[in-house]
Amino acid sequence: MAIPAAALVVAALLAALLSCTSRPESPADSAVGRYRGGIVTAGELQREANRLPPALRQQLERQNGRREMVAAMIDKRLLANEAKRRGLDRDEEIRRQVTELEERLTIQALLAAEDKRAGAPGEAEARAWYDANRRELAQPERVRVARVLAAVKPNASAGERGKARARAEQFIGRLRKGEPFRKVAASGDGEEKSRGGDLGLLVRDAGADRALEAAAFALRRAGEISPVIVCADGFAVLELEERREARIPSFEEARGEVSNRLAPQRKRKVFDDLVAQLRKDGEVKLEIEGNRL
Repeated sequence: MAIPAAALVVAALLAALLSCTSRPESPADSAVGRYRGGIVTAGELQREANRLPPALRQQLERQNGRREMVAAMIDKRLLANEAKRRGLDRDEEIRRQVTELEERLTIQALLAAEDKRAGAPGEAEARAWYDANRRELAQPERVRVARVLAAVKPNASAGERGKARARAEQFIGRLRKGEPFRKVAASGDGEEKSRGGDLGLLVRDAGADRALEAAAFALRRAGEISPVIVCADGFAVLELEERREARIPSFEEARGEVSNRLAPQRKRKVFDDLVAQLRKDGEVKLEIEGNRL
């Protein structure tokens, strides 16, 4: 027997709600649902809706889902109340899990507070890291090229390959007559033709197509056109759009990257310093022997 779509939505919503914790909303918030001993407020409804996956939120909106959502929230509370009535909230295993969850949440809050108190790295700290690690920020030589491709299938015959090369030679002829590369590229093959032939930035010795890479880096001036080259997927003509020589960015250019690199180190130092102080204040002594538990 098929289960109604609405029932499936409610079941999925209830499962999602059961995985979330809720906090009391303002008493002044208007009620959107009532049950013996309590209410569901508009603020609670909105908060729970925000926690749902986008697809489920949209599905509920299409199916007048506010009613189903409120009903599921009430079902969740009725289930929780029944569990408490039966004393299940006093179960030793459940209490242990609640305690562990509370510990995780409060530790996360503590570390977040310590990170905030420590603040962002200062100028001197950031510059010291840059000076010590600047080579890690080196940018390799890169070129941006556009390509017009005459594609060849892997099992193409000699005749088919000859026709593809002839197409590529026609592309060069059009370019030498002054036709814009973007227009010529639109006549070619490959996904890049929708981008005017742009292949993006290429890094030396980083691609699988070594023939294309070698031809790209052989171009020296912006606007320079390559001869017909044989590449992995056919015959092509390249145009150099931009060349970026290998370099190490200045501190000012790399400031954002330096902060990103420093962040995990600072978090670790904040954690280590806090734990060390707490161990000292707590007079910690390890009384277990050996290296194995």
